[in-house]
Amino acid sequence: MELYFQPGKRFGTLQLWAKLIFIIAVFLFTGAAAFAQDNILEDVLKTTDKLNQELLNVTSISDKDENKIGKELDKEISKKLIITESKKFDVGLIFKKIKAGVSRKKIDYRFKIVRDTEVNAYSIAGGMVYVNTGLLDFVSNDDELAFVIGHEISHNEKKHCIKKIQYAVLASNINQNLGAIVQTAYSVYDIPFTKYQEYEADELGVKLMTKAGYDKKGALSFFDKLKKLEQKYGEENRDALNDFISSHPTAEDRKEKIEKMQD
Repeated sequence: MELYFQPGKRFGTLQLWAKLIFIIAVFLFTGAAAFAQDNILEDVLKTTDKLNQELLNVTSISDKDENKIGKELDKEISKKLIITESKKFDVGLIFKKIKAGVSRKKIDYRFKIVRDTEVNAYSIAGGMVYVNTGLLDFVSNDDELAFVIGHEISHNEKKHCIKKIQYAVLASNINQNLGAIVQTAYSVYDIPFTKYQEYEADELGVKLMTKAGYDKKGALSFFDKLKKLEQKYGEENRDALNDFISSHPTAEDRKEKIEKMQD
């Protein structure tokens, strides 16, 4: 049995912490996050993330093992997807340019285009990015798409995707073999990211797109369009699992933070 976690003597204490953290995280993601209009919850999320860093470091997963997990997780996810191609954009070229600027060079970054009318894109541990045809129909130019791809890659650059798996595995007391880890990963991969994590991915996404030669204005115009789409959907119909059309953070909030970024 191949172990992916090597926590050592501190495993028992860390596992108890992980269970508590995971319960809090699920509560925040699925319920309380909808009310994160004040700064208190955002501060809690930031503080929790910092306190958890020691846990994540001790139970770290190598890039090689993360790629293995991601490959198997993709097999499970893809069973329910219709994979297609894009005639509107050269997604492969844009992805290649963005990928050239990543820091996690050993992660197997790649993408799939999914036939789905929802305006969304999402990523999983190990580097796979899924881009819906609904999003490709929604964006107007390469710059807007480059931001979306940069944003999704950033979730892995910041280890947001693998963190969810680490928490879940530590909290569940499963046998730590590849099959069990993948099944656990499948059960949590679509848990929404925190507001703080979305801001992080936005910021790094802008840096990656501009590094690749794309215009930051594409990110701003994307959120302008998204704001109109949010209004069309209405507060009650926004999907908490959608990486873009969600209640928090709103398109306006995210655009304002990008505008404040220094070039």
